Amino acid sequence: MTVTKNIDLAIFRENLAIAIREMSPAKVMAVVKADAYGHGLIQCASAAIEAGVEMLGVLDIETGLSLRNAGIEAPAFAWLHSPESNFLAAVRANLDLSVSSLEELESIAAVEGIAKLHLKIDTGLSRNGCRIENWPALVQKALELQRDGRVTVVALWSHLSGTSIAADEESLEAFERASEIAAGLGFKGYRHVAASPAAFGLPKSRFDMVRIGVAAFGTSPISGKKSSELALRSPMTLTAEVLSPGVISIGFLHGYFSSLAGKAKVTVNGQEFLVSKIGPLASRIEEGGYEIGDKVTVFADEATGATTAEELCELAATVTDELFTGIKANLITYSS
Repeated sequence: MTVTKNIDLAIFRENLAIAIREMSPAKVMAVVKADAYGHGLIQCASAAIEAGVEMLGVLDIETGLSLRNAGIEAPAFAWLHSPESNFLAAVRANLDLSVSSLEELESIAAVEGIAKLHLKIDTGLSRNGCRIENWPALVQKALELQRDGRVTVVALWSHLSGTSIAADEESLEAFERASEIAAGLGFKGYRHVAASPAAFGLPKSRFDMVRIGVAAFGTSPISGKKSSELALRSPMTLTAEVLSPGVISIGFLHGYFSSLAGKAKVTVNGQEFLVSKIGPLASRIEEGGYEIGDKVTVFADEATGATTAEELCELAATVTDELFTGIKANLITYSS
């Protein structure tokens, strides 16, 4: 009863190469949070470095430390902290850290070593950013600590909501105002605000660096556009096997959404079959020209002719992030 993730790292590298070319002269940070969206942290981080990205985005310190323990020394940025976050370990591991408040700044500055900081302004999303009324004090204190040799302020950054172009334009104006304040106080680093949607859909948001996550894994970040229209391909192929007539070896406990019953199709021997029922560890499909043990393609890149991850997520009214990170495979294989 095997469910297998097959990851083509060459496709992943090519997606990043496309982003690097498209975003130039802005640099690219490859976001590998959530085990590289279920594709394998260490393998994808290594492939991203080979593709030429400037930095890795790891979300939290623990993920950054996993990279270091695996011998990956490339620049890496962690931005989600808690009161329990191990800032000493992060600084010793040479991780770049986000800072959103004076309290966070002081906690990081108190540890041994010189932390590399990205100061985060809240531009309207209210996601762990510093409010504008507190921004001058945060920047001023960070720059004072930099002059004292206790930290290095390398960047300003923020998140965009991606809900609409108008909302993102408004957030960009807020980011520009915050940048002007920081520059007036002596900031001289770089800036990044765009994740995949804005990076591809709103060029003015690219600034000095963009953060590429879902796009590198073959998902279109622009509503109404297929990934193939952006020349992006899916590195992941998910396969199962035929267990008996009309039964395949994947179910909702593997992360195959139960809402896909009666909607999704799988491919066996080049022929599509409707999935009629999804159980815990197995699902029913139409009977046809296949035998026990035959490979079942659950989703793959569009070029294969099989159902894509994007198409499944449209049927399930969700996003590929949830599908990729929720899949529990018995086996994961890599090709380079």
